[in-house]
Amino acid sequence: MKKIVIGALAAVLALGLSGCNKDKGGSAGTSGGDTGSKSMNISIFTIQQRQQPPADNKMYKWIKDKFGVTFSFDILVGDKDQKIGLLISDPDNLPDLVEVDSPKFQEAGCLIDLKDLVEQYAPNLKKHYAPAWKQMLAIDGGHIYSLPNYGVYDGPDQGTYYNQNGFWIQKAVLKEYGYPEVKTVDQLFDMLEDYAKKYPTIEGMKTIPFSIITADWEAFNLWNPPNFLAGYPNDGNGHVVQEGGKYVYKDNFTDENAKRWFKLANGYFQRGLIDPESFTDNRDQYYAKVAQGRVLCMFIQGWQFMNEAENTLKTAGLYERTYAPLPVVFDESIKPHYRDISIPNLQRGYGITTKCPKDKAIAIIKFMDEMVKEENQKMLQWGVEGEDWQLDDQGRPSRTPKQRAEQEDNNWILHNKATLWWEEAPKMEGSYSDGYACAMMNIPWEFQANAKPEDIELWNAYGVASYAALVDKNPPANAGWYPMWQLSPVDGSEAALALAKTETVRRKYMPDMIKGKPADFEKTWNEYIKEMDKANLAKYVEFMQEGLDERVREFGGLPE
Repeated sequence: MKKIVIGALAAVLALGLSGCNKDKGGSAGTSGGDTGSKSMNISIFTIQQRQQPPADNKMYKWIKDKFGVTFSFDILVGDKDQKIGLLISDPDNLPDLVEVDSPKFQEAGCLIDLKDLVEQYAPNLKKHYAPAWKQMLAIDGGHIYSLPNYGVYDGPDQGTYYNQNGFWIQKAVLKEYGYPEVKTVDQLFDMLEDYAKKYPTIEGMKTIPFSIITADWEAFNLWNPPNFLAGYPNDGNGHVVQEGGKYVYKDNFTDENAKRWFKLANGYFQRGLIDPESFTDNRDQYYAKVAQGRVLCMFIQGWQFMNEAENTLKTAGLYERTYAPLPVVFDESIKPHYRDISIPNLQRGYGITTKCPKDKAIAIIKFMDEMVKEENQKMLQWGVEGEDWQLDDQGRPSRTPKQRAEQEDNNWILHNKATLWWEEAPKMEGSYSDGYACAMMNIPWEFQANAKPEDIELWNAYGVASYAALVDKNPPANAGWYPMWQLSPVDGSEAALALAKTETVRRKYMPDMIKGKPADFEKTWNEYIKEMDKANLAKYVEFMQEGLDERVREFGGLPE
């Protein structure tokens, strides 16, 4: 879910539209700049809130030595939309690359079309993106403004990894109750309540049964649960149903599923099961609690906490306090649909800005083209042979226990991996030409060796071999339109303004519905619905319905 700028910031964005628009839909920027030398510094804006890589980082040194490329990262601090608005409003200060996670930069005319550059200068990228090329062009009207960072597979997908939506629960809690089948949200919260009563403190700190991150752009976890509890896949702010032979878009904010969830959540809050500080903690405070090992369960996407917060638990030896995903639903009549088939992450990844000179844009594309080659992907993903991995006595890539342990340590990662670059860059996923998985952790013997006793015990208890299988052993095929979260209204449009206004309403009323007196719930809900109507939610739904109709025409409906 993408936030839309509101209030005064909308004016800033309006200025930005005129500022960047001079080259909208154009070629590879303006000429100028000397990139013909052997060295090149690429300036990048990223929303990844990570540390700057230290000067002695091994992987960035390898990139510099082999390719002559260095990076200057502008790492997001504070509000994402405000920062993007400021960049758009002052295009002369744009970096070479921006991390794209919505159409904002594109709509403001700040990005160049990469289609011709890839076709002319990047045969490896063109080959890599071949399975997704039609979709990449279709979503941006025949142009390509960013290169998808995930979801484009080279060779068979060998993934065992799951980092998406779920009710993520500590493994210790499941073990305490003999690894029970937890199918419904009520069963889950009953178990959390009982465990918290048995263990009121963890590591000397108060146990938190359930927590919700509501800070900044991660607040989508506040309004996403009803969709999944009702058995729908991740279509963003809504879900799709069939009515009278037509595919119809329904919002997740005001339907009966939303009311059902918030009424349940109100009851859980009254029982002391939801952390009241969920609604005031910033993201650092929130993830600090997770890293302390005292948050039993959260509704969240795994990628949000798996790196720094969960790695801190692993480094501290608190592996039983790490998490497993549960696909719980409202009641047992509902079939869960949390796990999907991997899709190209369209309108995401790096985009090259209009500020970047044309010759430098070409050089950057050529660099990306080199980096997506298999031997370079192995270096980025596996590391240095002989240091980070080696061939075992059977001639297979493998790691020692020491190597596996250090590669989960945040400090080691900071000094040895090119995380800030790699996570948003074009990358190989699936399998290399030799048949080995692109990610070391997906090589079967590495996956097994890296699994901790807590993992193996849990998998055996549930009759699965991975957390992906725990969520769904055989996820259904995606619908043709899927996922609807790839659609965002143009900033300044009626639909975008409506979505922004509804977010203000959501942020105000949803915590109140959870924290308020049970006797006041119906009153608060009715006020919320009236305010959502005033915010013109119908205009946003109308926009999404038009987008759904177009996607169904282009890509189809439900699978046969």
